[in-house]
Amino acid sequence: MRIAVAGVGGMGTRFALKLAQAGNDVTLVETWSARLKALKTQGLQAKLDGQEVTMQLPAYAPDEVPATPGFDLVLFLTKSMQLAALARALQPLYGPQTYVLCLMNGIGHEQTLGKYVPQERLLLGNTMWTAQMARPDHVLLQDDGSCELGSLTADPAQVQMAQTVVDVFNQAGLKPRLLDDPRYSVFRKGCVNGTLNTLCTLLECNVAEFGQTTPAHALVEAIVKEFAAVGAKQGLHLDVAEAIAHVESCYTVIGEHYPSMYQDLVVNNRPTEIDYINGYVARYGQAAGVATPYCQLLTAQVHVKEQLRHAHNDQ
Repeated sequence: MRIAVAGVGGMGTRFALKLAQAGNDVTLVETWSARLKALKTQGLQAKLDGQEVTMQLPAYAPDEVPATPGFDLVLFLTKSMQLAALARALQPLYGPQTYVLCLMNGIGHEQTLGKYVPQERLLLGNTMWTAQMARPDHVLLQDDGSCELGSLTADPAQVQMAQTVVDVFNQAGLKPRLLDDPRYSVFRKGCVNGTLNTLCTLLECNVAEFGQTTPAHALVEAIVKEFAAVGAKQGLHLDVAEAIAHVESCYTVIGEHYPSMYQDLVVNNRPTEIDYINGYVARYGQAAGVATPYCQLLTAQVHVKEQLRHAHNDQ
């Protein structure tokens, strides 16, 4: 399969490496100039499952990517705040047989992508793999994980493409699962990000350290209930007890992990994706008349922390 990976940070690196190792034709698309320079001159470098790996793959800025021959799949793994501009810039790549898959953190990305790609060619999902980019030329990939994806419509070609992508990802060892309703899975993953990503960033701790605190369960329960209330307004009936258990299982499964928002703000002093996680729930809740006090407060607190630290995007 000919695949363009749009956004080659920590997660994009994992998927690009694994897919290329499995024999797929992978092209890298990156907007961060320092990262792109490293990809072009030093290749894709990572410590993958305990082994140092270097792979040379074609890497381009969004306006440099050759549109022919066409891509079968464009996989978006960029930061949420960069999605609209990147999706727009890559419009020449969306041929009649090209599908777009979004596995990014955050909620509502199908609406952004839907401005540039027909819904019948959009696939949606999420990933529970972890990744850590310590510097522009190297990524640490050490935890076990999985991913989930599905089609947004019942269009037979789209459903078949979702199955094909699952097969390709399975051959690459990415442990995919085919979903009947990817939007449900996105909200469920949103519960993980809206609790652990946000709270570990504010409290400056890893997942296990947060889980060991006395208030952890009550905080997780309150936040998940707000996600569920907003999901219900969109016809998604989240199993609250299961979602809470899913979040709390991370205390042991990825306990030593510092989530991506922590890496962005605390480690690299960059703005976070909070507006596409808790911020999404807060905004939608306000518009729909659903009380979301925890998500409103957490969103404001993260923005305060960004401003106090003078967070800036150096890309």
